Amino acid sequence: MGRTTLIEHDVPVEMRDGTVLRADVWRPAEAAPSPAVLFRTPYGKSALGLATLTPSQCVDRGYAAVVQDTRGRFASEGEWAPLDWAQEGPDGYDTVEWTARQPWCDGNVAMAGTSYQAIVQWLAAMEKPPHLRAIAPAMSTSAAFDAEQLGGCLRLDHLTSWLGLTALEWVQRRAAAGDPVDAAVVAEVVQLLTTPDVPLRRLPLSAVLDFEGFPGRLRDVFAGKAATVADYRIGDVGVPTFSVGGWYDVFSHGTIELHRAMRAQDPVAGRHELVVGPWVHSGQLPQVQGEVNTGLYGSAQGARLADLHLDFFDRHLRPAGHDAGRAAGGDDAGKAAGGDVRYFLFGDDTWHRAESWPPPEAVDTSWYLAGPECDGKGGRLLPAPPPGGVGRDAFTYDPENPVPSHGGRVLQLGRLAAGPLNQAHLESRPDVLLYTSEPLTEPLDVVGRQRLRLRFGSDAPATAVVAKLTDVCPDGRSLLVAEASLRLEGVGGAPPDEPYDADLLLGDTAWRFAPGHRLRVHVTSSNFPHLDRHPNLPGPVGEADHCRPARQTVWHGGPYHSVLRLQVLPASGAGGTA
Repeated sequence: MGRTTLIEHDVPVEMRDGTVLRADVWRPAEAAPSPAVLFRTPYGKSALGLATLTPSQCVDRGYAAVVQDTRGRFASEGEWAPLDWAQEGPDGYDTVEWTARQPWCDGNVAMAGTSYQAIVQWLAAMEKPPHLRAIAPAMSTSAAFDAEQLGGCLRLDHLTSWLGLTALEWVQRRAAAGDPVDAAVVAEVVQLLTTPDVPLRRLPLSAVLDFEGFPGRLRDVFAGKAATVADYRIGDVGVPTFSVGGWYDVFSHGTIELHRAMRAQDPVAGRHELVVGPWVHSGQLPQVQGEVNTGLYGSAQGARLADLHLDFFDRHLRPAGHDAGRAAGGDDAGKAAGGDVRYFLFGDDTWHRAESWPPPEAVDTSWYLAGPECDGKGGRLLPAPPPGGVGRDAFTYDPENPVPSHGGRVLQLGRLAAGPLNQAHLESRPDVLLYTSEPLTEPLDVVGRQRLRLRFGSDAPATAVVAKLTDVCPDGRSLLVAEASLRLEGVGGAPPDEPYDADLLLGDTAWRFAPGHRLRVHVTSSNFPHLDRHPNLPGPVGEADHCRPARQTVWHGGPYHSVLRLQVLPASGAGGTA
């Protein structure tokens, strides 16, 4: 039975510069002070409804919850710019300390929330507010880890979707203030949100959303004047962390790397926990992702995600021996039994535990790209180096006809489908090379970090390479497991008999390839509009005003092995040992 809840709306919280931010305060009706969980959001405090953790769930476990509109958003005063992170850390510090001083709070404060709400947690924790005891960032990243995941490419649809929505709000605010925006600007914003393929094909890209006065121009991003995501001083974060990610979350790499960085500087068991489920970047985290139904336990509710948050807060916010609100069977020792990492294994559709990530028992294996056995179409993926000499496969990449995005780790704002989708309709394109294994005779649990080392050549001075790992089912479906991208500079200047060594980060996954299934590697050079189209020309991203086709070559065999490097659980160690 839930507790009786008191809700105070639009409570003023004054920042150090006098700006007043407003929050809704949820708290148990009982008079005893309790720990508090702080959510800070730019999307409207009244609309906060996350599957990770909600204010009402906090109250049911004996916590107060503070849900605040960030500076310049909705009920809060001040100015807000969509790519200006400078104020979020100080505002977070001030709000944590305000919360700790309230008579309904016992002085122990945690933070929680997803995406932007997760980023502001890291920024606040860096400021070291004295009463912050823990943070629970879900689906977050940093500038450095985001760049590593993308290999220098631009997450185009993600950025323009988010900026397009903020541009629409900017237009509406200007109109409400009696300063309407030019009709042509309004038309471009609407076009970006409704038929984005037209503006996103415009060259140069820096001309998109290039409105004077709009505080989030792409031109500023390309010029380094605005950061798409924040960066952190991880060494200044001294509180326990509970990180949540999804295998198809756009920030999956960043979430995992931030957890690993915290564990590296603070390895005490129970201080830093990680949960990675079968999810996309979404507030609801249902059990169906893409074309795969992961079953009851694949949803946030089935995973007991809210309880896991609150169990973690119990261990770090409630004094030892204080059992008010603590879950039955709660662990007072400060750590969860069974390991600090929980991960969902696709194909097995169950949750697993590990001491760290990747699981210490995972072993490295290698699969080698090779040509067809005879003159058949498509290459092979072999568990041992292919016999014979050097082979080459080629395709033409034309930026005017890019490979369309289909599934994967994309931001899902209603126009791109995310998750493990069937890639079969893309595999007949002449600009997609395929390398496929023989059917497996035993299960293969690919669990950990995956990479692809390609020996690659191009007749362009600069270009990009995109790769995917898929699971080819006996019925012909080719489900996307992981993907990678990498911009290459100077590749066309390599000697014609010396390919470029391209190391692509496919990222982390936990996927069971069942008997009868095959592994497949896609190699191409585009993934649009998820990624920007490389024009096959040198120079800064966003400044090219034209593009050209490029002839791309993948080398394999002999001294030029192209290798898929997997981490697998030892009970399913098919493949060659690296």
